Amino acid sequence: MAAGLLVLSTAASAQQTETYPSYISVTGSAERDVTPDEIYVGITIDESDSRNGKITVAEQERRMVAELKKLGIDVDKDLQVGDMSGDLKSYVLRRDRVQTQKNYVLKVGDAATLGKVFQSLAAIDISRMNLIKATRSDIEQIRLELRAEAMKSARRSADTLAEAIGQKAGKAFMINDNNYYGGGTVYFNSAMPVARSAKMEMATEDAGSAIEFQDMKVNCSVNVRFILE
Repeated sequence: MAAGLLVLSTAASAQQTETYPSYISVTGSAERDVTPDEIYVGITIDESDSRNGKITVAEQERRMVAELKKLGIDVDKDLQVGDMSGDLKSYVLRRDRVQTQKNYVLKVGDAATLGKVFQSLAAIDISRMNLIKATRSDIEQIRLELRAEAMKSARRSADTLAEAIGQKAGKAFMINDNNYYGGGTVYFNSAMPVARSAKMEMATEDAGSAIEFQDMKVNCSVNVRFILE
């Protein structure tokens, strides 16, 4: 079977060479820096974290929701109980057991809001927060645009190289999308606390300090073959 496939592949290549005996193969690429507009943060409420361990999880949850609403966050839409798997954790408690911990995932739109969330929750003794991921809501559209830019880049390269030898690059007869979509989403170690993330800088001189994310790079690459005329 392997030998048969090799023969077919060789035959197809030979046929292509006969059809287009003179061609140029180039790679075009495109890159863009983007600022994340979807930042996911894990929040853990633990009764043992409260002063003297006397504030219940339910009460801390009410305080957290109130603080988030003050910041203009739509908790019904952007606050999820559980984890990023999409499966909500169910808490089935026996009558003799009291829930002492609860996990959430919060989505915010920018680093400034994240900084405010961190400060507001820390003020009510909720400081167990960690970054999960940062991405763009329109990342697929950005990638489509970059693919088009990569094609134009390949065309320019082909024209330049063909002109250097006194020829012209004609129509494209093969396009290979390399499917390399680097960047666009940054995943963080689940144990990485907000204040210590290597991907962000946080000033601590005053309560109004802000968190800043580095821009993310999104890449696309295509390989194109043009007829040489």
